[in-house]
This record gives sequence, C-alpha cells and structure tokens, in this order.
Amino acid sequence: MESLSNVSDFSIILKSGNLEESSEYWQEQCQQLYDSICRSLPEGSIEPLSEKGSNGERVVLATIFSTLIACGITGKVFVEIIVDSIKTWLEYRPTAEIELKCPDGSTIKFSKLPLAKLSKFFEENPQLSICEGLNRFKTSKEQ
Repeated sequence: MESLSNVSDFSIILKSGNLEESSEYWQEQCQQLYDSICRSLPEGSIEPLSEKGSNGERVVLATIFSTLIACGITGKVFVEIIVDSIKTWLEYRPTAEIELKCPDGSTIKFSKLPLAKLSKFFEENPQLSICEGLNRFKTSKEQ
C-alpha cells in the first residue's frame, strides 16, 4: 500500500501558446488529455474545473477542460499515467504549456521539465508527494 504522504491533490493548468484559451477548439484539445488520463487512471480522480454562472443568471455550469483537478493520486500513478499522457499530448501541441498548481499555491512549469527523467526520480523517491517531488526534481542535478 502507498504511503499516505505520497497521495497528492493538485491542479493541472493547460495553456495555449497561440490560441484563445477559452475557445471551443482549445477546450476540445484539453478534453483529449483529460480523456486520455481518465481512461487509464487506476486510483484517485481527475475532473475538469466547473464554474457556475453569475448571480442572477440561470444556473449554468461551464466545464473548463484547461484546468484539471486531481485528487488522491500517488507518485507512481502520476508518472506512469499522467506524465505519460502529457508527453504524448505535448508531442502534438509543442506550443502548449502545462503548469501544476500545488495545494499551497505554488506552481511548477511542468512542460519545461525533462519528463523522461522524472519517472526514474519518483521511483527512487517513492515517499515524496507529487508537489514535493517535482520541486526537488526541479532543483536537483537529475535534470
């Protein structure tokens, strides 16, 4: 069983380098990553951000696939499922940027990290939470 300290909650924020981020096309692109992760996720959950309309308006929920909320994900699943899906997704969207927002409000520019080495780092440090592991990896000589 995974250590409880290794279970993380975080947000994945997908940014386009050259498209309006609220455009239907960009949201469809982001939904493809969400669907890819959901199909393979064996534990925890990931959901797109939902926003309610303003007060006085009819209650309309907007689903925003450019912000994904992940809960209860271990480091192992993070690198085997989420990082793998992100690598594939970025191959077709080279101008996209991905940020991981931690519960403490800090952000990590995920798309700037050498993703191939990240898996090995988490294998060697299974006790770390995802945010702690990414912050350590970012400042380590492993890159």
